[in-house]
Order: sequence, then structure tokens, then C-alpha cells
Amino acid sequence: MTKIHKFIEELNTNDVGYCHWKSNLALSQSLAGQSDVDLLVHRGDASKFRTILSQQGFRPATNKNGESFPSIEHYFALDEESGVLVHVHAYFRVITGDSLSKNYRFPIEEMLLQNTRSEDSIPLLTKSAELVVFTLRIMLKHTSLVELVLLARYWKQVKQEIMWLLETASIDETLSLVDCWLPALDAKLFSECVAALKSPAPLFRRIALGLRLRSQLRIYARHSAVRAWLIGVRKFTAMVLRRLTQSQKELIPRSGGAVIAFVGPEATGKSTLIAEMSQWLGEHFAVEQIHAGKPKSTLLSIVPNLLVPTLRSLFPGSRSTRLEAQYLYEDQSEKPQTSYPLIFAIRSALLAYDRRSLLSRAYSQAANGTIVLCDRYPSSQKGAPDGPQLSQLATNRGSIRQRLADIETRLYREIPPADLVIYLHAPLEVALARNASRGKKEPEDYVRRRHTRSSNLEFERTQVYKINTNQAFDKAVLEVKKAIWNVL
Repeated sequence: MTKIHKFIEELNTNDVGYCHWKSNLALSQSLAGQSDVDLLVHRGDASKFRTILSQQGFRPATNKNGESFPSIEHYFALDEESGVLVHVHAYFRVITGDSLSKNYRFPIEEMLLQNTRSEDSIPLLTKSAELVVFTLRIMLKHTSLVELVLLARYWKQVKQEIMWLLETASIDETLSLVDCWLPALDAKLFSECVAALKSPAPLFRRIALGLRLRSQLRIYARHSAVRAWLIGVRKFTAMVLRRLTQSQKELIPRSGGAVIAFVGPEATGKSTLIAEMSQWLGEHFAVEQIHAGKPKSTLLSIVPNLLVPTLRSLFPGSRSTRLEAQYLYEDQSEKPQTSYPLIFAIRSALLAYDRRSLLSRAYSQAANGTIVLCDRYPSSQKGAPDGPQLSQLATNRGSIRQRLADIETRLYREIPPADLVIYLHAPLEVALARNASRGKKEPEDYVRRRHTRSSNLEFERTQVYKINTNQAFDKAVLEVKKAIWNVL
């Protein structure tokens, strides 16, 4: 039994007054987690409803900017069989109209809850009652240029839905409901609106009917027409900017965001799993993806970092990969006592600074609700990849190398801990085979060295979840999803 079906079963067992009140034509997609589950809940059962949500593992979410519609709440739960995030969109009042401002509160909750039919154990609106809601929603979208732009994207679905509703809906019964529950609305005008959607009528005709409908429904409006228009324009502009900049979604977990780090040896699947988790979480929540192994330059490091390619050409012996092979050993008794290049020390200190800046920002973003997915993360071990390197190397007391080593150590100690570390591991032979088959192939000795140095990382003050990626990919993905959902 899926998560949503278990939840529905609990609602029915506890006699909660509710119904699925929108887009029942696409009910199967909603129950499969492919779209929101839109439930209208009796206000008297709100407390019971929220308790059941909590018991079934649903977590509340809110808008990142703090704005939200009254009487509307978002809840999410992980379906542990499929890995799908189930989104329950709960309404305790009928707040609807145009999609951006939802400017109308219609006093028809009781009417909707009294006019239901059962399908797959879920109470749905009768088609006559759903036709009331559908017609009001769609026609009010015709009163705004912004809404018309949005409506054009799914006009085909609108035509399908109106024909589906009218297959068995009694228009006389619908008009009777309108006359009883929305006395300010002329039943003849409503009938003309239904006919205009069914035909469909020319756009100018639908706009004219929508404006007449809006005029008659103004007593149910939450804002004036001008303010509703301004809200719609502002939200539409923000939506366009988010798409142009590939920005984040608006929803965040009410419990807050998190910094989730993916660590482990080379070729264990870090990048692949991060991309998978970013797509999964980013469908609903504000998600940021960063790379602590290759942090972006700061004002302090931007000029030195621009010189790195040139310095690599002039001083090939100072490349970090070569120095790592030469100076960093698992067995410290084998460590040579010769001094290492000063340029390596400077580069290591600047890298520590860049990582601290990047991960401090990530910590702030998580505190504001964003889920930050981080490729690699500094461990508490000295000499481990992505951690302090210089303290492991031989230096003279009081030398500039020692000072840089102290600075590097301090910078790493100041980095806030991640909320969760996903520690990936796989046998060396598997890692070597994966490395050989991927596009950006690393030298085999580098993979071997990294595998040895990354196989026993330690993370203080952080929850660590270890996962063997030498298994079916779908199984590994589901394990990671469960681990992440448990910390959100």
C-alpha cells in the first residue's frame, strides 16, 4: 500500500471530513505522486487531520519568502516503496480564483463536502459540484493578462476537463447549487460561462464573461482588483526571473533546510547521486548544489586562482596531485623530512579560506530553509582529502610554512558541520572500473591513492550515513532518499 493510500485509510478510519476537490480527472496521477493531492478538509477536523499527517510521517512546508495563502497548507512525505515525495495540498477554506493571487474565498465548503462520491476509497466531488469550482477558477483566470499567459500553457487540459465534467454532470443541478450557495452570482451568467468553456467561445467572449463574473463575485474578494493585479504581476515577474536564472522553488521545509554532504573515494557515484537528489528535492523545494572540492574564488583568492594555470606550467612539480603522492602518506613514518614548495602552502591556505567562505554561506542558506547538496566536505582528519594538509608536513617552527599551516588548520576548524554526511564507498576494483569507463578519467594511481585516503574519513558533530554503491542504482538512490528525508 502506498503512502497516500495509507494516509487516506487513516482519514476514513478516523471519520475526518474531507474530499479531493480539484482536478479529479487526473486523480490517478495525484495518487501516484505525480502531482499535488488537493484535499478540502472540514475546519472542525483540522486538528485531527494534522495529527494523522504527523503520524503518517508528513512534514509541513512553507513559502521561502514567508508569504502564504490563508487556510492553505503544504505537507510532504516520502513513499518508502517508490521514493516519491507525496505532496498533500490541504485547504481548510475554498481560497481560489486566479493562480497567482487566489483572490477569492467562496463560502461553499459545506456544499462541496456534502456533494461527494467515492472512488478508490477517496471522497471526490460529484461532477455537478466540481463543475461549480472549475468554472469559477478558469473564468476568473480570463480577467488578467498574466493569468491568460499561464492558462495558454495548459488550455488543452482545460478543454479535456470541461468535456469530462459535462459527460455526466447535470447542469440543472449545478445551477441549483450556484443559486443556493452563491446568491450574488446570476445563474444565467454562470450558464453562459460553462457554455463558453465547452465550445470554446472566442477568447474575447470568454474575457468579457470573466469580467462580468468578477464583478458579480467582488463581495467574495480578499483584495481589491488593483491590489490583486499588482500581486499577480509581482509573482509572475518573480516566476519568470526564477526560470531565467534557473533559481530555486519557493517551498522550504518548515523545520528548516540542511547541508547534506556527499563524500567518499573517487568513482563511487557522488556526482551521479547528487544530481539525482537535486532533481528529486528540487521538484518541490528550494535546493542549492555546491562543490566543496572546487570552491568558487573569493575576493582574496581570485587573482591567485587566475594565475594557477600559468603556475602549473611554470612549476609542474608543485601540482597538488604530485605533492600529494610525494608528501602525504598513510604511514607518517615514511614521510620525507624535506621541505615542500611554499607555493603549495599558500595555495592550501587560500583553498581553506575559499572552502570556509563557501560552506559558511551554505550554513546560512540552510538556516533560511534551503536544502544544500554538497559534493565533498572537509573531514576532521588532518591530511584527508578536502581537509587540512599542511599540518601533516614537516616544517620549521616559526617559519612562514608553519604560520600558513596554523592558518589553514584554524580555517578548517571554523567551518560549520554538515547536517548529514552521505558516506559512499565501493571496492577499489569497482572504483577503478567505473573510473576507466567515465568521460573524465583520472589516472589509476590517483584513484588508488584517493581510495586509500578517503576510506576512513571521520566527521565530528555530524550524523554519518554510510552506503555501499556497489549495488543496484535504484536501491542506492532509495537508501539515500530515506537518509535525507530523516534529517529534514
